[in-house]
Amino acid sequence: MMNRLLPKVLVVDDEPAVRMFFREALRPITAQVAEAADAACALESIESGDFDIIVCDVCMPGASGVDLLSMAQQTRWDVGFILVTGQIQAETVVTALRMQASDFLLKPLMAEEVTRSVTRAFERLVSARQARAYQGALETSIQRRTHELEVALSELESNYQMTLEALVAALDAREHETFSHSHRVRAYTRYLARRAGFPPSLLPSLEQGALLHDIGKIAVADAILQKPAKLTEEEWVEMRKHPLAGDEILKRVPFLRPASAIVRHHHERFDGTGYPDALKGTEIPLGARLFTVADTLDAMTSDRSYRKGPGFEAAREEIERFSGRQFDPHIVGLFLKIPSATWTQVRAEAGNNSALAK
Repeated sequence: MMNRLLPKVLVVDDEPAVRMFFREALRPITAQVAEAADAACALESIESGDFDIIVCDVCMPGASGVDLLSMAQQTRWDVGFILVTGQIQAETVVTALRMQASDFLLKPLMAEEVTRSVTRAFERLVSARQARAYQGALETSIQRRTHELEVALSELESNYQMTLEALVAALDAREHETFSHSHRVRAYTRYLARRAGFPPSLLPSLEQGALLHDIGKIAVADAILQKPAKLTEEEWVEMRKHPLAGDEILKRVPFLRPASAIVRHHHERFDGTGYPDALKGTEIPLGARLFTVADTLDAMTSDRSYRKGPGFEAAREEIERFSGRQFDPHIVGLFLKIPSATWTQVRAEAGNNSALAK
């Protein structure tokens, strides 16, 4: 048979006979009954003991029972507190209730009344402790599960990123680009976006769009994509479909959907002569306007099998010359303020990152 949980009680009263009455009345329903003659002795007992219920007289020499109750509330003792008095005063009762006294007993006392009061107070105390324990366990469980979810999401994001890197590597290889091309364009776009005050919360989508800008070329036939000669007009019609194809691909993947606008519009021109939607000026998403400058910078500073890259100064001249036509003048202005040495550093860092990603 399971032992019933019994309370430890401290009786505080300046009259020895009253303390003896409480001790005898409570003996059958308690694990321990300790005594204190005043509030000061009670404090010493509380510091050295572990009590569940305090039964305290209101009127005592020195600090009163209400004073001890106030101290219990302020220091958040984990106890039930029962006040005992020979005279009921409304003000005292209201004060005690506001300080969350468990009960109020009026002298002269009956043993049954005392045991009922202590039993009720202890039951409420046990319920409160169990509720706190449950709440604590629940919070711990939530924290643990939140951590596990964060780890899982981090691993999922890492797996997504590895998948994207592998896909980009395949695309670059298919078009005879170096694997670093997409990483460089992403790094240039990210750096220019920060200088342009692009919202930090949208930077991940911008970077994904820059990295996957040519994903729609999956839908372009090898005969067109890898053709060593100039494309015919019919072939250019097919080639110009790749932004739309890329847009459709990314829209099918929820976490990549925000990046789809950059993929769709990375061949738009500021003067409205680009494709696929012939958008003009600020109709073109800011991310796409930033990307076109970054893409041109990389194209003109990278060597190809059929020619050597013209270099940073040539790229600066080209971008400045086509300001207002191909490029957003405001972005061009920001670009021209950035020294070539800075772009060289960004390029080198992007190359290191792409090497690590292989």
